[in-house]
Amino acid sequence: MRVLIAIPARNEEKSLPRVISEIKKEFKEGDILVVDDGSTDETAEVAKKAGASVLSLPFNLGIAGARETGFLYALENGYDLVVQMDADGQHDPKYIRSLVEPVVKNEVDAVIGSRFLNSKFNHQTSKPRYLGISLLSFILTILTGRKITDPTSGFSAYNKRVIKFLTLNYPSDYPEPEIPLLLNRGGFRFKEIPIEVRQRQAGKSSISYKHALYYLGKVLLGILVTCIRKIRNPKREIRNNI
Repeated sequence: MRVLIAIPARNEEKSLPRVISEIKKEFKEGDILVVDDGSTDETAEVAKKAGASVLSLPFNLGIAGARETGFLYALENGYDLVVQMDADGQHDPKYIRSLVEPVVKNEVDAVIGSRFLNSKFNHQTSKPRYLGISLLSFILTILTGRKITDPTSGFSAYNKRVIKFLTLNYPSDYPEPEIPLLLNRGGFRFKEIPIEVRQRQAGKSSISYKHALYYLGKVLLGILVTCIRKIRNPKREIRNNI
């Protein structure tokens, strides 16, 4: 089974070398793709030097566009499974195997890493952000009929059926909170596993209080749209194109 580890990155030249090195150590079986999302620093160059393949977008598409680019690359290059993770070093590559194994064993179609599933990990976040995550968790738990503990996790693994589905239905703005809802509507099997995240290896988060409120509003609107819009089926798309 061919596994692609897709890493959206924007101006992460300082953290990427270590991230890529750790991935190679923890999960030698996977190929690494860095999607350079319109960086203005040496992100693409340091990623190539560290041994990753690089796709450089002509301008900043945002996290949704960068993640979808990774999925499209996987489909076009015959990968069976995609792991999505961040470039800032907060996602520990030691969890890649734990994300991948349930998918490889066909226990589920997708696995999402949760910072809040294991209370021992004691993930620290700001109060406004935690309240926003708790609200999204509550809403998604009601909408999907299953407990969703970490609706903003970007550390996840998907099989080829899910990859095809998501390329047809991918959210256009902030994708992570809508993914469990899309998977549920698509009839896919998925689960969360506990992960512990680390501090950023370089740089700082771009999320301010004002941005957090804006983000929450956009996400709630996106969830509403996902609830009511028509879901495109990959098999139906293929039949219609024959």
